[in-house]
Amino acid sequence: MKIGIIDLCKQIEDPRMNRKKVHKMETIIYISIAAVICGAQSWNEIEEFGNAKIAFFKSRIPDLEFIPSHDTFNRFFSIIKPEYFELIFRNWVKQVCQEVKGVVAIDGKLMRGPSQCDILREKKDSNYGWFPPGLPLMEFL
Repeated sequence: MKIGIIDLCKQIEDPRMNRKKVHKMETIIYISIAAVICGAQSWNEIEEFGNAKIAFFKSRIPDLEFIPSHDTFNRFFSIIKPEYFELIFRNWVKQVCQEVKGVVAIDGKLMRGPSQCDILREKKDSNYGWFPPGLPLMEFL
């Protein structure tokens, strides 16, 4: 069973008025989560990330024509109840954790493989032990 962010979004009630919707709620949440995982810390950075990765998002979101503006991200997350979103998001993370055994690699090590130096350094540090590379996070995005 594949657990994607789009599946997460289907559990969330869209709080916006129908006449004011330009972008699907799934698009806003999907881009936001991907951007934050990759280090975005503001609405402007989320928009910039989306524009930088638009080809990737268009391959995942069929109807996407353009990236929502930073104001759109801000307005959407300002009207959604944080406790409600957190509950849904935490449940999604639990599902991902149950589905995936081991480490979820968000740094691309699964695709490029850990270097010998990384393995030796991790083996040498007995406080942390050695963990095999896990599944790429993009599997769930």
